[in-house]
Amino acid sequence: MSAPTATPTATPAARPLSSALVAGVGLLLAMDVAGAIISLSAGLSPTLLDALGPQARLSAPIPMMIAQVLLVVGATRRRRGVAVPASALLVVAGVLAFLSGFYDGGYAADLTAGQRVFQIALVTAHLGVGVLAGFRLVGLLRR
Repeated sequence: MSAPTATPTATPAARPLSSALVAGVGLLLAMDVAGAIISLSAGLSPTLLDALGPQARLSAPIPMMIAQVLLVVGATRRRRGVAVPASALLVVAGVLAFLSGFYDGGYAADLTAGQRVFQIALVTAHLGVGVLAGFRLVGLLRR
């Protein structure tokens, strides 16, 4: 009689998706820091903290960055009770990052062409992480 095999708690497809989520949030953090430096050097923000604050034009505010790190940690867990809400909140965060530019004046800010391209890339990356989190959420809900 053979020994029972252990049932994996995560599907093989979930591992690459989890890695992509971690990489996506890592990319966002790098882009946020780069955007803050660009803002500071271009005179869009008087201090680095302002460039990473609520009026940031080329980065997410520090609380959003912290939330994304915590949410990606939760979203990549094997426990559904943690991963499902964290994934759902990462989806919401991606949508809010896009929508906030309409309400905080970020999309109406006077930016150079290069700064605008960076802003579009940053918002697209936020949406991309939201999409990845959505795929993770759907996979979790199908289990």
